[in-house]
Amino acid sequence: MATSLATRRAGHRKEAVPAALALLAWAWERLDAPVAGRKVPGTRIVALLSAVVGYLACLYTIGHGTNLDYSDAQSHLTIARRIFDSKAPGFEQLGTVWLPMPHLLLAPFVVNMWLFSTGWAAGLLGILALSATTTGLYLIAARLGLGRAGRLATTLVVLANPAVLYVYTTALTEPVLIMCIVGGMAGLAHWATSRRRMSAGELAVFAGIPSAAAVLSRYEGWALVMTGTVFVLIVAKRRTGAWREALIMAGGYVMIPAAAVLWWVSYNWAIYGNPLEFMFGQYSAYAQQKNITDGGLLPTKGNLGLTLTTFHWSLLETAGVLVLAMAACGAVVLVFRRGFANSTLLVAVTGSAYAFALLSLFLGQTAINNDHSLPSTWWNNRFALTALPLVAILVAVFVQDITRARRFRPWVVGALLAGLVGQNLWWNEDPTARLAVLAEGRMSAESTTNSTAAARWLNAHYESGGILMDESARGNAILPVMGIPLKEIYNRASGDYFAPALEDPAKYAKWVFVNVEAGSGARDSGPTDLVYQAIVKDPGFTVRYSVAFSTPTHRIYERSSH
Repeated sequence: MATSLATRRAGHRKEAVPAALALLAWAWERLDAPVAGRKVPGTRIVALLSAVVGYLACLYTIGHGTNLDYSDAQSHLTIARRIFDSKAPGFEQLGTVWLPMPHLLLAPFVVNMWLFSTGWAAGLLGILALSATTTGLYLIAARLGLGRAGRLATTLVVLANPAVLYVYTTALTEPVLIMCIVGGMAGLAHWATSRRRMSAGELAVFAGIPSAAAVLSRYEGWALVMTGTVFVLIVAKRRTGAWREALIMAGGYVMIPAAAVLWWVSYNWAIYGNPLEFMFGQYSAYAQQKNITDGGLLPTKGNLGLTLTTFHWSLLETAGVLVLAMAACGAVVLVFRRGFANSTLLVAVTGSAYAFALLSLFLGQTAINNDHSLPSTWWNNRFALTALPLVAILVAVFVQDITRARRFRPWVVGALLAGLVGQNLWWNEDPTARLAVLAEGRMSAESTTNSTAAARWLNAHYESGGILMDESARGNAILPVMGIPLKEIYNRASGDYFAPALEDPAKYAKWVFVNVEAGSGARDSGPTDLVYQAIVKDPGFTVRYSVAFSTPTHRIYERSSH
């Protein structure tokens, strides 16, 4: 009996091996199958594989706690949760510092406190975003007429890069932005290459909606829509020769993104009384960059050489030498093989976010610092990821071209894979020094070591009574780590509750969390802790409160029982 059972099990195992090999062979063939209308063979395979890779990346980073290294990542989680968990819940909690789409997409995931405090909320969204990004790039490559080699190359640029995988496990805005940009580009690629004449309505659905989501993710999305509209005009004019038809198609594409822009302007007008609050308000990029410029810390402004050098060092220390070299070759191949065909223009539109990032840096609207910049530090290197879609597509073009000859294909593919493996092995020797995004995350985590320790202490000791803190002050963006319901906290986002709590803390809060570093700056922006400013001016504060926990930079006070 036992022998018979063992024999049957061995037979099943023998049958499973050929079945698995047949499945792999089928998948391999699907990845090279031609596009058939709306369907691109292999799409589900890429989507599933990417989701698995994203899940494994989340297990690693969240398991090590590095997914919350960036202070901005914790701020994004907090904004998403404040929509429904706050002293003053509502959509006005979206604010104007960042565009709202990343927070709106995060909101369903942060409902659960464990997902919020561990960062798994962002991880789950990141898995979806990674799958959508790689699938979108695969679709674009396929619709450009690339075969299996090119299609797989574009996905490997994303999935074989530890910096990219890391960012997609965090709550930073790049995953949502890139996903939406790639989604819009995939829709444009579908329209531009479709044998069937698509209507303006179809273009609005397949390209306009994801482009509108990009518009509400970050301002690079606005650049995509502008260049995308020009692209639609040119392609439609080439097809029909009629400007009327071209204008109709361009209008179909741009109407939903334009509505998104109008909504954002209206939101700012309704909430803040200024339709351009996001551009010139006290928390705007303009206000932040003005402080940096006034301090002489923005040397890229008006300096094209420093702009190009600074940005491309960040890109080099994120994408790697091999990938960028292949992308550069891909650009040459694309223009040489296709000239200025529609497919070339499509790839150029993919680079709109890259061009916008360079322009913003040159105009002083953003700041990037790395180990080759002035000053030398780590800041905003993740902005280089805006070039990821362009780099990935150009690499695909190059790989497809050099693997055209079947005789040399195994050798070429082997050499490229060996290069990628070697690059990753070199990164792995010292990832937080050789990958700019990881170095920046480590520096951010080190700068909040004391506030993180204070937040964890309060998490372990808090039961009730309310907390007064200025979450917007330097080092205080640690509410996910604190893991306490936000409705328990009086801060700047509490609306009309914050000012009275500052005037009389003991009436409202049992606990007071402050950054005790000396700070200077405007009352409503910058690193200054408004709570600390208030308590040092109150001679009776130390009578009503005593120190419960202290670090060199942060202190927690507990209200006295008497």
